Amino acid sequence: MIQIESGDEDDITLIEMESGSRPIEDIAVRMVRRRKRAILAGILGFVLLGGACAIAAMLAWRDAAVTNQLLDMRAGGRSLALVPLALLTAESSERGYLLTHDPRYLTIYDNAARDFASQANELRDRMRDDSNDLALADEIQRLGETKLAEMDGNMALAKAGRFADAIASARQEVDRTEMDQLRRDVAALTNDTTEALARTRTTETWTSTLLLGAIVVALLCVGALAALLIGEARRRIGQLDAREAGLRRFADTLERLVARRTRSLAEVNQRFDAALRASGVTVMTQDRDLVFTWISRGAFGLTAGEMIGKPESEVTPEPTLNQITQIKRGVIETGDPARADLRAARNGDETWLDVTVHPLRDEEGGITGVITGAIDITRYKEQEARIRLLMREVTHRSKNLLAVAQAIMRQTAANSTSIEDFETRFSARLQSLAGSHDLLVQEDWRGASMRELVRSQLGHYIDLVGSQIELEGESMRIQPDAAQHIAMAMHELATNAAKFGALSVPAGKVRISWKQRAGADGETLCQISWVESGGPPVERPSRRGFGRVVSERTVARAVQGDVTVDYAPDGLRWTLVFPVEFLVTQ
Repeated sequence: MIQIESGDEDDITLIEMESGSRPIEDIAVRMVRRRKRAILAGILGFVLLGGACAIAAMLAWRDAAVTNQLLDMRAGGRSLALVPLALLTAESSERGYLLTHDPRYLTIYDNAARDFASQANELRDRMRDDSNDLALADEIQRLGETKLAEMDGNMALAKAGRFADAIASARQEVDRTEMDQLRRDVAALTNDTTEALARTRTTETWTSTLLLGAIVVALLCVGALAALLIGEARRRIGQLDAREAGLRRFADTLERLVARRTRSLAEVNQRFDAALRASGVTVMTQDRDLVFTWISRGAFGLTAGEMIGKPESEVTPEPTLNQITQIKRGVIETGDPARADLRAARNGDETWLDVTVHPLRDEEGGITGVITGAIDITRYKEQEARIRLLMREVTHRSKNLLAVAQAIMRQTAANSTSIEDFETRFSARLQSLAGSHDLLVQEDWRGASMRELVRSQLGHYIDLVGSQIELEGESMRIQPDAAQHIAMAMHELATNAAKFGALSVPAGKVRISWKQRAGADGETLCQISWVESGGPPVERPSRRGFGRVVSERTVARAVQGDVTVDYAPDGLRWTLVFPVEFLVTQ
């Protein structure tokens, strides 16, 4: 029974072929029985029967020798069939490991290499009696070992982590002379074996015929024995024919196995291409003249088919061409990998690429070209530009904020009676400024809702909204710079109301409203009002402090508007009117 196991763990193919051979001991027993029957049948012709028995013995010895020779030939034919199969299995597992990095292929490869060595040695042993066949067997073994050495080199690169180099080496156009010679040697050895089998069958037929003639001429009584021998010879020939048919079926199975391996390799290549497309990496190879020999997908507005066969200068646009050409030339000259970020522009579209270049080497280590990997990093470059823009904006706003804080500090210090008074007022005003900034940051500095802006400046009095404080107004959003000044004015008004005005007594009321109205010239204006009632009698202040400056002058200049303040005895009335240009368009 011959079993050839091929494929991976999930795909085991068993090819079985019945040899039909029988032990030599059984053949000898049958021959002895035939001689006894011949002696009993030839009592009357003892001398002739003895001669016939001697001839039969000689022929039986010859038949046994021929049978042994046939077995050796069949075994040699089996080894001859298994040698190329082992090489095919090794090559398939090599490609599988290089493309999928699956360590299971290493086991298959090692087993195939050992099978080749074992079958090649067995083939030599079977052919030792024929110098010509032995020379062919030696040549087959040498060619196979050369092919295995090439694959061992690729596998060594892959085991060292250099899969790209290994794949590139495996995909290069290789001179197939040695493999073609191996196939011719196998075919020649197969022909020799077939011719030897034919000669052996001829000898077998001739021996059987001679035995029949000797028995017929010697003694009719041994006719039965001659008939048995002829029948046995014919049966043996039938067995040989059956074995030959089995070999043909075996060859057909090998062809199907090779075809399936070829399809499997094509599927692996498809998975490799799909992985490259999904990763967003473009891989390309070029020769020493920087002519594209392979590329995973198109670039710069060209398809992969349009790029292959063209030099770098016809594919890559300026100014990227000079940069990438210098990098690749440097890699070819030094053999050292290189990496760079390059900007490519074509038809007004700008693209940034992260390019990595490695040398391509042949079996002797010579540099035959370059292999390049490119990743599109345009999105990240755009993000970097946006971050730099935001940082400049943050710096600008920080400087403005510090200038405002410095102005608040100077004005607060000028109107403070003590350090404690300065600290209290300055802290409250900074908190007011911080509140307005928090609101603007929450809105991505696109403006602030008027209602939320007022609420942010009421501070500790926010709980009075609905009881002592009334907020009324339509939906309105203020631009960032205007919002900061209006917020400071609201803070000063709230602080004054809490100390001297309506919020200083439980019965006091404050009504804060905002709306859009028509101006005297027909233009649309914004109006914000602060009206107090129910508080202590109001007196016009004798001095102009920081609060009055902010609520009357600073906010008016900031929004190019007008502030009206009425110090009525029943409550303060403050009104700000400014153009709608300081509102955020919804």
